[in-house]
Amino acid sequence: MFPDVKLANQTGFWILVVFFQVIVISFSAKGDELELQDATLVSSINSTVQQSTTNLFLDEVYKRTRIKLAHTTSSKGRGPEIIFGCPESMPNGKIKLPANIRIPNKAEGFAIWVDDSLNNRTRIYVMGRDERGLLFGAGRLLRLLHMRDGSLSIDSTARVITAPQYALRGHQIGYRNTANSYDAWSIKQYEQYIKDLVVFGTNSIELIPSLDPEERNSVHMDLNIWDMTISLSSLLDDYGLDVWFWLSLRGDVSDPAVAENELVQRRKLFESCERIDDIFVPGGDPGETHPDILMPWLKRMAAVLHDTHPNAGLWVSNQGFTPEENDAFFGYIREHKPDWLAGVVFGPWVKISIEEMRAATPSRYPIRRYPDITHTVRCQYPVPEWDRAFAHTLGREPFNPRPKAMKQIQAVFAQYAAGSVTYSDGINDDINKALWSSFEWDSNFTIDDLLNDYGRYFIGEDFGKLAAEGINAFEVNWKGPLSSQTGIEENFDRWKKIEAQSDSLTLSSNWRLQLCLLRAYYDTYVQRRLLWETELEEKAYIALSEAKSNDVVPSIEKAKVILAIADDQPLAIKELRNRLESLGNTLYKSIGMQLDVTHYKASGSERGAVLESLYEPLNNRKWLEKEFETIINLSSSEEQLHRINTIINWESPSSGSFYDDLGNSSKQPHLMSQMEWGQDPGRVFSTQEEYSKSSDARLSWVDQGQTLFGTPLKMEYTGLDPSATYRLRVTYAGRFRATMKLLANDNQVVHEALEQPITIGPIEFSLPEGATKRGSLKLEWQLVDGRGCQVAEVWLVKN
Repeated sequence: MFPDVKLANQTGFWILVVFFQVIVISFSAKGDELELQDATLVSSINSTVQQSTTNLFLDEVYKRTRIKLAHTTSSKGRGPEIIFGCPESMPNGKIKLPANIRIPNKAEGFAIWVDDSLNNRTRIYVMGRDERGLLFGAGRLLRLLHMRDGSLSIDSTARVITAPQYALRGHQIGYRNTANSYDAWSIKQYEQYIKDLVVFGTNSIELIPSLDPEERNSVHMDLNIWDMTISLSSLLDDYGLDVWFWLSLRGDVSDPAVAENELVQRRKLFESCERIDDIFVPGGDPGETHPDILMPWLKRMAAVLHDTHPNAGLWVSNQGFTPEENDAFFGYIREHKPDWLAGVVFGPWVKISIEEMRAATPSRYPIRRYPDITHTVRCQYPVPEWDRAFAHTLGREPFNPRPKAMKQIQAVFAQYAAGSVTYSDGINDDINKALWSSFEWDSNFTIDDLLNDYGRYFIGEDFGKLAAEGINAFEVNWKGPLSSQTGIEENFDRWKKIEAQSDSLTLSSNWRLQLCLLRAYYDTYVQRRLLWETELEEKAYIALSEAKSNDVVPSIEKAKVILAIADDQPLAIKELRNRLESLGNTLYKSIGMQLDVTHYKASGSERGAVLESLYEPLNNRKWLEKEFETIINLSSSEEQLHRINTIINWESPSSGSFYDDLGNSSKQPHLMSQMEWGQDPGRVFSTQEEYSKSSDARLSWVDQGQTLFGTPLKMEYTGLDPSATYRLRVTYAGRFRATMKLLANDNQVVHEALEQPITIGPIEFSLPEGATKRGSLKLEWQLVDGRGCQVAEVWLVKN
């Protein structure tokens, strides 16, 4: 076996590290640019995969340079040549490899070697250990080339010897209505996207088939799902890529008739597809079925699968399983040691850690990760410390480059798995896909190098560094309070520079550039609106503070007028909004991206339809206007003034008191987190912020502090007045509608099991006697029923 090898520049030498041997090859770190406009590609065509590899390379070079490279199957011995081959199938013409080239002795490994020592004639060798190695070698060469219109070159010192660390590097690209783009694609667009993924090392694609031959569940679909699945299975076979199916249970297979019908439907699907390498059946989310029923039925399904695809693997996850169901699941595997089971899958809403899964699973069964790289909230790996203004406008599926997060999430659990096929539902996570495949190939890749490759290859040769900086900034600018984020406008200027230097054809056709521009404009739009609308809300509070005891109406009307100013956005904000709407139209035309429900028929506002929320208030206007109606209808002026005072001083209780907004990372000083984000990015065992869908509720109620699967939610206060007494005020809110018990100082009951109230609002509780006499207080919410603990606001009020 030949390991993944990197060439590192050390004091003017290149050092090749192979196990414990060091081979020193002397040449400069940065060589001359070798021109390749007149190069010839020399490659044998002994299979469909080799033909696809050759076509991919030639097509992508032409697309970026308008240079049609010549192609032959044997060396002509003159002019620059690019040699594609495998050890057992070298091109004709007795091509001799350079003495120093080494081809990794591992599946999918390859070597790229530039040699310009042959009578001043350039040869570039791309040698794959096997056909897939050659395919990935061709993809890496495309990333090494410098491609401009009419120009093609490479650094004379380019050398790569590498093989993948992980055998499984895939992504889900299901043709279905929940995707915000895939459902509008043609076969040709799918093929292009698959080629783009190959360039960054992807070797597996997971499809989401339908069992109904006639199903077409999106207005954008030209083909029904069944026919598209069959076509994509064949297309992927042409590139030698693994074909995965995500195939959930749709019926109750405890019913013998249903169980048999499910098998009949699947047999028809399997018989129709040219290639199936693996099938993943989620145990839940959806398809909730007890393992005692699921596993015996899967044994029957495996037999049906193997009738037509005898080498296909069957994988299953324990998503959503209760502790009892997990015991049954792993107990079945250990007891029966099923030979039909290829492995188990660690996916979203698994209630144990991947370490526990590995320990519970016999070593003969590999674990496949199913990481959710497509969502930002209400998901497996939510964005930490996200400002609610973003959460309530961008929602679950915006364009979401998260380079540092992807690297950490991949690295922290990689040792337990054989690789990944990611959960994706659109092109919003396109950069995350490229990064994830690259990190699975080689965890030593740096983010900056990969983003520079991405920028050069997809945005433009001259924009690599600038695009990499801009993509990194997208992630940085999502962390912490948006109102004080200084990098938004800086990054906006960066992308406007790229926009200004791009030609009209690029701006109208390059959807990756369009997505980056959309984010840059959107981030800026949201920040400017937030600052402006926050100022309006503050002015409205000033107006309310002028209310008189005998007549509060004038102050309320004045506050309403101030808040309504937001309906007529300033010109600087309007211009951004207009450009966003224009980009939405361009993205729909270029890649079928559906950024709203009304015009582009997105399947829902949460499915990447970010244009739906361009007018969504970023302050408490909706809630305040409801409160104003309530106040006006109160029977006494005393009650009215009290209610107004409560609104104005919502976050400022009396002296010596404390307020925490548990869904706002900048206003939760007393909230405890059990683990650092980097150790627990899924927040399975530690506290996170959760964001519900936007509504007319107070904004502090629409997001919460949250823990999952029985992990307690904890707060701690210090520096209290030991001689004083305090009372507790809590707002319970959240989509889990949890039932919780609250303890003080580990064993003092504040309240027993309490269901989340139907009407959301603060509830007051007396603290147990002596709870704060030591000048400190611990609070712990324990889950009684529901998916997890959720608390929106907490006041500790000094009496």
